[in-house]
Amino acid sequence: MRHASPILLTAAGAGGVAAAGMGSGIGAAASAPLAASLALALANPALPSARPVAVFGGHTLTVMAGGLAAFVLPTGPVAVAVAAAAGFGAMLLCRVAHPPAVASGCLMVLQPWPTGLFLIGAAAVLGVALLLHTRFSRDTGGAAENDPADGSLPAPAGEPQ
Repeated sequence: MRHASPILLTAAGAGGVAAAGMGSGIGAAASAPLAASLALALANPALPSARPVAVFGGHTLTVMAGGLAAFVLPTGPVAVAVAAAAGFGAMLLCRVAHPPAVASGCLMVLQPWPTGLFLIGAAAVLGVALLLHTRFSRDTGGAAENDPADGSLPAPAGEPQ
């Protein structure tokens, strides 16, 4: 039952982001990378890629890389690939790797500019919310403390490790 709270928060957050995207005329597609970010950060907040700076920085860098790719290249699979690679490379260089943000760069090639502004704004709000959640949450332990160091899934209850 300890996983119910992150699942409910993820569902509520994804729904809120989708509603904001649809209400602003951008569309629900813009919510996909942010919903993945929210799920990652709530499922295991101890991951380096779940830090608020990684969430905000990752989306910001990939939106900029995607915008540049959209400006320089014609819309198509090559532009999407360049946006994804350049965005992820920028995240690695700046040490703010956040894999779900790669989709934000791809969206910049496939959708108009208001999408980028929405993604950066929503990523900022998400980053602040995650920062506040980690600072003021009474239950900061949970799954992160019990997960094996090698990143594999823990054995189900009752089974030997």
